[in-house]
Amino acid sequence: MSLQEMILRGGTVVSPYGVQEADVWIVDGKITRVAKDTLLKTTYGHSPIEVDVSGMYLLPGFIAMPHTPFYRIRDRAVYLESMHSLIKMGCTSLVDTFYPDAWMNLAQVRYQQTAHFNSLIDYVWHVGLDISQLKPKEVSMWQKYGYTALQITGRAPEEISSVDWETISQLHTSNKSILHLQLTTGSVTKDQKERLLRAWLEATKHWKLRTVITQSTTELDMEGYDPFYHLFRLKREWTDRGMRLLHRNWFRSLPFLAPLHDIQIDLRKRWWYHEELLCLLVRLASTNVAKAIGLYPRKGSLLPGSDADILFLKKENWLTKSDVSTILNFSETHLPTSVMSNGKWIYRDSRFCSTVGMGRWLFDTKPYTYVI
Repeated sequence: MSLQEMILRGGTVVSPYGVQEADVWIVDGKITRVAKDTLLKTTYGHSPIEVDVSGMYLLPGFIAMPHTPFYRIRDRAVYLESMHSLIKMGCTSLVDTFYPDAWMNLAQVRYQQTAHFNSLIDYVWHVGLDISQLKPKEVSMWQKYGYTALQITGRAPEEISSVDWETISQLHTSNKSILHLQLTTGSVTKDQKERLLRAWLEATKHWKLRTVITQSTTELDMEGYDPFYHLFRLKREWTDRGMRLLHRNWFRSLPFLAPLHDIQIDLRKRWWYHEELLCLLVRLASTNVAKAIGLYPRKGSLLPGSDADILFLKKENWLTKSDVSTILNFSETHLPTSVMSNGKWIYRDSRFCSTVGMGRWLFDTKPYTYVI
């Protein structure tokens, strides 16, 4: 079978810690080489497709983590429109959370998830459970079904003590799964949320369970937290401060992540250079998210062996505009020129060229592999 080869020449590759001019070689949807060619090219037989991307930044695709489940969208046209919105932002992967009912067996679960058979981008499934359902039998069942991430909804600190942590920790250690804590809103007071969070952090640290905390009400004070087991998905109002911390501690490991749609920056005081902000966006919304859900380095990077999920951003739009806030939702002139998923164009020159159903379910996640 012939290999599909492509070379992206003349672009500037953006990583979490810097930028470099390099040519990117893609074979069958995988990046095989990232380097600047300096020798004359000699071709024998089949010649790969060459694409001139000079004057563009090449960023790894962002990973969407929507608050509203996509699988509940039953209208096909609405579903595809929502997918197009993600792609225009530069998202090439999706994390969707499935909330099962008690009566569902595996066949019914699979049926409920058939909406993503139309997905245009790769996707990962998480399972949403109430903390009262965090029992060994329930956890074991979902792990046998192939789900390595559980979204746990907590309400009161007293619920933490009712969990059989010893058995749960054995199951998670064997299957290398991860817990995402979602704090409820509404009648729960801020003090109750704080106490629940502290109890959760103490339990997961003691039993060595990796967890992602969402909607944390605590300040970004890392004392008392385990840098490997405790990861923090920043709320919108905390993303500016989180990015400032990452900027001041450029090479330090800080366990922060945030999907692109949750990031906002206070532009009244500029503390970055243009390319530094791109690096921070890649780190927070692509690389760190990929590490937390267990897809790095397959996703969230432009390294040899990674999936060729790439978004292309014109330098002239990024470097010449005084207001860079629109990059956070890629509106107006800051929309990516093109987006590539697994080496195939899904959005090019402001036109969608993806095929319905080309997205894959990624189930071989490894959320314990990398420190963020």
